[in-house]
Amino acid sequence: MKSAESKSNARNYRYVQLIDQIEAQIENGYYRPGEKLPSIRQLHHQSGYSISTVYRAYIELENRGRVEARIKSGYYVRPWPHTMLATPSYRRHRPRPQKVALKALAREIVRAMSDPRMIQLGGTLTAPSLLPTKSLCRIVKSMAASHMQPMLSTYADPGGCAALKTQIAKRLLTVPGLGTADDLLITNGCIEAVSLCLRAVAGPGDTVMVESPTYPWFLQVIEDLNMLALEVPTDPVTGIDLTAMAQALDANKVKACVLVPNFQNPLGYRMAREHKRQLVEMTARRGIAIIEDDIHGDLYFEGPRPMLLKSFDRSGRVLCCSSFSKTLAPGLRIGWVLPGRYAAAVKRLKLDMNISSPALNQHALAVFLANEGYERHLRRLRQALKTQAAQLAMAVNRYFPDGTKTSLPRGGLTLWVEFRSGVSGMDLFHFARRQGIAILPGSICSVSDRYRHCIRLSFGFPWSAKLEAAIKKLGDFVAAGA
Repeated sequence: MKSAESKSNARNYRYVQLIDQIEAQIENGYYRPGEKLPSIRQLHHQSGYSISTVYRAYIELENRGRVEARIKSGYYVRPWPHTMLATPSYRRHRPRPQKVALKALAREIVRAMSDPRMIQLGGTLTAPSLLPTKSLCRIVKSMAASHMQPMLSTYADPGGCAALKTQIAKRLLTVPGLGTADDLLITNGCIEAVSLCLRAVAGPGDTVMVESPTYPWFLQVIEDLNMLALEVPTDPVTGIDLTAMAQALDANKVKACVLVPNFQNPLGYRMAREHKRQLVEMTARRGIAIIEDDIHGDLYFEGPRPMLLKSFDRSGRVLCCSSFSKTLAPGLRIGWVLPGRYAAAVKRLKLDMNISSPALNQHALAVFLANEGYERHLRRLRQALKTQAAQLAMAVNRYFPDGTKTSLPRGGLTLWVEFRSGVSGMDLFHFARRQGIAILPGSICSVSDRYRHCIRLSFGFPWSAKLEAAIKKLGDFVAAGA
């Protein structure tokens, strides 16, 4: 008879063997990111391994980060294959204030991203199927005519609907210095909030610091306001280079910084908590305002919700902006700003620009948030986006030529793709447009030619054969010209 020790060794060997088999299947693409693995009982019957061996193997794979367990659902391939993808390069440069000139290019790209006939890989849109539009519609339909009529026949409060601001304030409990919901101002989306804040803290000819690469519509606003952009080197994983930022602030008269510390568009990075604290203290010492865009802050894939720069603000110089366009309903155009010491100027500019935001939209959103359905929706949305991000990244890895590098976002909606230096993102944009595919060329994310060999892709839509075919077309074009 076999000794107890030999039996134990045999069980351990079979357990390790099963782990190796499952890992090999994942790495070879047999099971793709986000795909459900066989249940413990199914794998027991299929493989002949005991139930306890299968269970131990799944637990070990979960500990290694290869699979994740979902309550009452089973085990799934962990969506983000970090070890298989090379990270885009960190590009150092000497920052200097520059004029922005994007208007013609911006118009062309917006037309492509707003065309409903295009396969959307360019705009940061969340698929309608992932949004609670039916619930919002029911709320609007349930509103009595006597309640709705005043909203349609008068202007809303310029500061915003009190009920909506109360709901938003409840979600900002970690922000020190938020006295009451009245400290908030409702806007028509996040970009209006950013624009109002920029106008409140800077004027024509002033220098505004941004990340490099940055969200292109920040550059568009800076251009329209006749300001200068100062691009600071930004690491695709850790965020804006604080040393380079300090040097640039000392060498230039900067009036404001426009930054996205949580799942930055386009790189997707999340700045570490300590870096956020250092950044806020650095600008506060110099009396410089920070305009923080947190539009993707609720779209984190794992861990706790990342903190705002505003959470470290002790001088009121951080103006925090966000909206519900990526998480609930872009058509409602509901954004908000917490403007700190600049509240009076921002509120005056809002009044001058459009008096107020639509009351009906604000009320519907306030009712939705009050019914506590938002967190449940966000949990489902985060899981879907996490899976879609991995599926897009793996498709880029499969179809794009060797040497392609891809960002590894832990949240948000965007993936940054870097090709070898000879590949033109603009050429790929024009090819894609002819094929009915919308992408965003990297050159629009900077005032220089620094990212002409890069593109931004979005993973806001569920993966499909159509999206897979689109990525293959793009990869074939790049490979043919590489």
